[in-house]
This record gives sequence, structure tokens and C-alpha cells, in this order.
Amino acid sequence: MKIGTVRGIKIKFHFSTLIIVGLVGFYAVSFFLNLVPEASLVEILLVGIINGVIILFSILIHELAHSIVAQQYGLKVSEIELYLFGGVSKIEEEPRTPKSEMIISIVGPLSSLILGAIFLAVMLFNPLLPLWLYVTLLYSGISNIILGIFNLIPAFPMDGGRVLRAYLWNRRNNLLSATRTASKLGRIIGYSMMALGLIQILFGQFGGFWLILMGSFLNRAARKSYVQAKNEVTLSKINVRDVAGWPEYAIPFDTLLNDAIRNYFIVFSQIYFPVVRGNDIVGIVHLDDIKRVPIEQRSEFIIGYIMKSLSEFPFIYEEETGKDAMRKFNQMDHRPHIAIVKDHEKQRIVGFIGESDIVNAMKLELYSHGS
Repeated sequence: MKIGTVRGIKIKFHFSTLIIVGLVGFYAVSFFLNLVPEASLVEILLVGIINGVIILFSILIHELAHSIVAQQYGLKVSEIELYLFGGVSKIEEEPRTPKSEMIISIVGPLSSLILGAIFLAVMLFNPLLPLWLYVTLLYSGISNIILGIFNLIPAFPMDGGRVLRAYLWNRRNNLLSATRTASKLGRIIGYSMMALGLIQILFGQFGGFWLILMGSFLNRAARKSYVQAKNEVTLSKINVRDVAGWPEYAIPFDTLLNDAIRNYFIVFSQIYFPVVRGNDIVGIVHLDDIKRVPIEQRSEFIIGYIMKSLSEFPFIYEEETGKDAMRKFNQMDHRPHIAIVKDHEKQRIVGFIGESDIVNAMKLELYSHGS
């Protein structure tokens, strides 16, 4: 569920976040009652609700710190989602240098530590505060400091794991090698958390279920992040010039849909064609565009009326990489995912490239290197 936008970044709230809010509120109340057993119902409710809201705000600040710094390094951040395990910033690509990776990763935990220090400072310098507010500031301060320290655990893809990867990347000058090592450590820590959780359950401590859940999540995230990094490295090796093609056939603008199906799509077994008017390419028609027209009307409409104009497709230069092409496809809000390939010098169209072309080239690249 979208709840707002900050600097062009969509802020989304998953309902599972309410579990964190509830748990933090519950433990804050337990902490408060241990210190103030005679607390009133109003004070209990205030402590629980305010601490739950503060942890939500703290997680958002943590993720915004990552996202804003990532934007400053030229990376696109599409959204931040708050969910069961905290929050995640959807940064569209890997950082481009070890330094940027290090800084983007460290600012999140740093913001949590600073926020925690602020809460504790306000508490210490205002000893006459109501007791419920005093305890609220104390608990929120401690929670944020714990949040900051926990995120510095070197378990990739957590912040600490990304700091480790940046260090290894700088030492080895090899992103994939650094990611492989950081991912392995992340999985080891994930399995260790699951084992510790199981031991706790065997001794009757049912909080171990939470450790098992977190360890399982961390293990899956480490695997997924390594695959993502490997794919990005592979895509960066693919040159658009080598993959792009110029369709051998184009469909005239005034061709009836039925004729286009019979004489082009079936005969040449392609799913899209450029559309020409005279000697100029004016658009692209995809098989899906035709499928949207009822069968009984396909003898009445011409290709020119259902095609998508060239302005609706992104363009890419032939010297760019598969990674650049996939970034453009991910930003498209309609299908087919096709880009127009241009010559940088003369700005003329030299071909087309589709998402399937990039995917197939990536598979071949991985296969040729035994991955």
C-alpha cells in the first residue's frame, strides 16, 4: 500500500509491518511495567502506541538515508517498502564503485545510531519529564541503537554485509568475487540463526521461532542477491551492438490485421515487426496488440491504427550494454519491452533490441563461462 512519496521515491507499507509495531509496543509496555508496576492504563497505552509508531518512523529514516545517498551517487531508487523484517530500498542497480557501496550502506545504521543518541540525549537533559515519556525515550533510544548495531552484522545483503562486500571489492577489484564471499558469510550467519532458534525451542524458549524465520529470510536473501549481482555483471559484458537486429521484414502501415497475421506473423514466426509508411519506420506492432482486437473486427482495422509509435519506446545507443538496456525495459510501463537502437554520431535507427534478446544473450554468456 502506497502511503506517500519522498524525493520521487514511493513509500509503501506492507500490512505485515503491523506485526513489528505490535511487538515493539508490547515489549515497550513490558519494559515500562517492570520499572513502573503501578502505571495507569492511559500511560500503558501511550507507551505502547508511541513506541510502535517511533520504530516505524525510525525504520523509514534508516531506509531514506540509504535511498537519498544512493540518489546522490546517480542511482535510481524507485521505492521503499516497510514490511515484516523492517524495510528495503529498491535501488535499481548495484553501486558503481566500492566507495559508493560503502557510504550508501553505512549511512543507514549510522542514522539509526544518531537517532538513538538523540532520544537518549533528550531523556538525559530533561529529568522532569513525565515517567511514561521518560521511559518511552529510553526504550526508543535503546531500540534504535540496537537496530543500528544489528544492521552492521556482516551478513550480506544486510548493511554490514554490504560494507564487507565494498571492502572486499576494493581489495580484489572484483565485484562478483566480493559478492560471492559476502553472500557465503550471509548464508552461514543465516543458518547459525536458524540453529540457535531451534536450540531455544528445544529448551522451551519459543522466541526461537523468530530467529528461525529471520535466519531463513537472510539465507534466501543472500542467495538471491548473489544471483542478482552475477546477472548484472554478465549484463555489463553484453554489447547492444552485438545483440541488436534489424528485422528483415516490415509491415506496411495500411495492412489489414488479418493480412498481417497471415502474411507476416505466421509466415516469419516473429512476435513483433516494425511498421513502415513509405520508406520511413513509423512504429512497432506486437502480436499482443493484435490480440486485443476482437477476431470479428480484424478484417476492418489496419496495422497503422493499433501500432505503437516509435516515441512510445526508449532508445539506446549501440555502444551501451545489456545492463543499460534492461534498466530501460524495467522503466517501461507497457509491453512489448523493445528499445530502438541508434547510432550515436548520426542519430539514425540502426536496429531494435528486445528484452528476450538480452535474456538469451545473458544465458549464452553464462553458459560459455560454465555458470
